Amino acid sequence: MAIITISRQNGSLGDEIADALASRLGTIVISRKYALDNFFGEINPGTLDRLNESAKFFDMALPGSDRTYADILVERIRALASESKDKDLVILGMGGSVLLSGFPGAIHVRVTASETTRLNTIAKKYRITTDEASEVLDIGDRKHRKFVRTVYGKDITSPEQFDLILNTDRLSVDECVDAIVELARKHDMRVKLAESNESSNTIDHQTRNISFKNETEEEFARILSLYNIEWLYEPKTFPVEWDAEGNVTMAISPDFYLPKFNLYLELTTMDQRYVTKKNKKMRLVKELYPGTNIRIVYKKDFNELVDRLKMFGGFGDNS
Repeated sequence: MAIITISRQNGSLGDEIADALASRLGTIVISRKYALDNFFGEINPGTLDRLNESAKFFDMALPGSDRTYADILVERIRALASESKDKDLVILGMGGSVLLSGFPGAIHVRVTASETTRLNTIAKKYRITTDEASEVLDIGDRKHRKFVRTVYGKDITSPEQFDLILNTDRLSVDECVDAIVELARKHDMRVKLAESNESSNTIDHQTRNISFKNETEEEFARILSLYNIEWLYEPKTFPVEWDAEGNVTMAISPDFYLPKFNLYLELTTMDQRYVTKKNKKMRLVKELYPGTNIRIVYKKDFNELVDRLKMFGGFGDNS
């Protein structure tokens, strides 16, 4: 599940990226037009024209209500985001990055381009001169900033509110969609693991840099990557024993987590007689955290795997 908001400069191909992204994800684009058609009930043509004309009209109250169109817009988009646990959501414009700021499952994208690229795109799209395109861009940019400032009191151009900024001077629509999908997939995986940590009272380590403790772990990571198996390194710690004061006295941080298989792996290249303590930790994890899929990869298993892959040319002589 991905919730993706897309803010864009006029002429930066942001609309095209949103459409292609929604097609890739099998969903629809929640745009300003979609909001006007679906969020406010039946709107008379005069009111619809005013809402399309200027942001200030979003401060008008709905007939028979003390809530404004801006209030309803905020409520409906946040409701869609909260209800989209099992489906993807693409929100185009409308200050989505401001509206869903801090929403854990959301990725906020800003699409930009140089003035030259934007002018050429607008001129080609509307079959006008570059001078005329310049006026179109100026009006569009001012209206966009004013809408977000009027409805939310924020500056849509502020870069710190975005997780990903794409420049379409050199990136195609497909390349941008690829980048967004990959980021959203990994972010969704991290959010779900963080939620699992919170619910099970385990310790989250996802934000630290990867630093393998030994060559065996590094080699195993290469094996997984070679076969396009998604992995996380020591993403969480399971406390398994406490002293009388409640202090953790024993814990285990499995070396790898494979999201596709919901599987934790602990590597050991030691002889069997030295893994008694590790086996105890594994048993306690299964008892204390029901449903956790965790297992040990022993030295014999690891060596057989490496040898088998070497036979198929997976590694060079120095692996």
